[in-house]
Amino acid sequence: MAKIRASDVGFCVVDGNANVIADNLVHRIRETAAEMESQVNRLYRGRQAYDLEAGTKHDLEKAIEQLTYMARTLRDVQREQSQVIYLQAAE
Repeated sequence: MAKIRASDVGFCVVDGNANVIADNLVHRIRETAAEMESQVNRLYRGRQAYDLEAGTKHDLEKAIEQLTYMARTLRDVQREQSQVIYLQAAE
């Protein structure tokens, strides 16, 4: 049976490009977050001035869920990095 590469199933570590992917991701997140922050603050400051439509509220909830999932996944990646040294030593 052929050995499955991590990149074939969605992982990038064994291909040696994890740092490139992480650096690119961090750069894109920071850039996007900076652009969105002022809009989020505008919405927050006006939160009592108007009512959002039901569809907008639903979309906002979905966006929060998606961001929460991504943050949780990034925390998992960060937490697992402490174990990488041990895994590499075991190989």
